[in-house]
Amino acid sequence: MSNNENNQPKAARISTISKTSPTRLSWFLAEIDEGVADNGKANGKKRLCVLHSMELLEADVSDKYMTRFVEFRLNGKRLEAKLILASDDRKVVDAALESMSKEPRDEEDDGRQMLIQYHEEHGNTRRLFQKVISPVHVVWMSVNPEIGGTPLIKLSDRCIAHVLNAYEKRDYMEKMLLHVKAACFDHAFDEPLEDRPQAPMDENSWMLVQYSPEPEIVIYQVVPYSQTVWREENLFKDVIAYLRLPGSEVILQAVVICYSQDEQAMHKKYDQLASYALEIDFPKPDDMDYDLLENKGTAALFARTSTTLFQRAEQRDSTGAHRRARRHLEELTENAENEAQMIIDAFEKVDSVRMQQQERLDNGPSTSSPRI
Repeated sequence: MSNNENNQPKAARISTISKTSPTRLSWFLAEIDEGVADNGKANGKKRLCVLHSMELLEADVSDKYMTRFVEFRLNGKRLEAKLILASDDRKVVDAALESMSKEPRDEEDDGRQMLIQYHEEHGNTRRLFQKVISPVHVVWMSVNPEIGGTPLIKLSDRCIAHVLNAYEKRDYMEKMLLHVKAACFDHAFDEPLEDRPQAPMDENSWMLVQYSPEPEIVIYQVVPYSQTVWREENLFKDVIAYLRLPGSEVILQAVVICYSQDEQAMHKKYDQLASYALEIDFPKPDDMDYDLLENKGTAALFARTSTTLFQRAEQRDSTGAHRRARRHLEELTENAENEAQMIIDAFEKVDSVRMQQQERLDNGPSTSSPRI
């Protein structure tokens, strides 16, 4: 998440992080379906709204770098919103709302969308992309179901992609992207840990990480730990990594799926996730609407993953440093909450005194005779 949204393109606003002023995620600019908000029936028209963290049904929004969907209530209805921007400054969110309200709508948003997967290679670097795109500018290579496997499309002369899913509504496909993301996480974490403690992260470690430079893209990549940034400040090096995009000052927060001193082991895991994604079963739109009513919406996809990330990291930790760091953060959070409550109580007392004074002024001086 970022506090420096104004100087960034719209797609990257929610992916980057400000080192000097980390956001507490107080205010959100979100997108909801207009029809769902009005009468409970989706009509594909988008409406922007501003939400405060206190309005969300989730108490913890710290994992929103993993899923951009939150839930809240409006007129007694449980709604799901896609986050566009987060900031502690309401003025920043209001300015973004005004700016985005004037932007022309992309006509392709309402057309058929595809969820695809492909690889990019530059030198020794491989990246696995899972992405939502419009089929307008692609070339179909195989559509015959007798061929078997997933359909193939040509994105460029050197890039062939697998089509994982396709549907008419973009918001559904974005949720399917998150579904694939969550399924890949679960698949990666279902493997048992080694019996012997894993060596701590060091300059010779390699990591398989996942990150999203844009809301419609998820990327997996094997990177050396030595190429990450903010290593000294990062208390959870085996859970979160910070990557600077090539040729850019933008820094992304990535999730560490696994790490090892063996680079080839990480590439093997990379290949396993690429193959696994081709076999995933996708929920139907009606099933997703039912899940939201049953409190199992998109925002709940990563409930297990977020917990598992830290649990496995603590299991790997033979020194206890991870537990101590988590406990320290918990104490800081508890102290901050206590201080916030004290401030709230103080304001309530001031308001109470002000109301009592106003009542006395409204009632005027007493006309009753004093008792002797």
